[in-house]
Amino acid sequence: MALSAEAAREAYRRVNGWRADPATPVACPVCETSGLSIEDRSARPYAEWYALSCTACGLRETLNVPMSAPVRSLD
Repeated sequence: MALSAEAAREAYRRVNGWRADPATPVACPVCETSGLSIEDRSARPYAEWYALSCTACGLRETLNVPMSAPVRSLD
């Protein structure tokens, strides 16, 4: 199931909320059922990856947040 543009924006907002407080249950951006599973699969410092899954509606999606490459020292 691919997320619509609005559902993807909402998913990013919910991941940000989860990052701030991982103990608080998160609702699915598709069906609004509480209990969205979020797994941080990030490869920092290059990218953040979050695997989302919802048992209620079957959502299985991975979100990518690109990050800039680390700056190497010129010294």
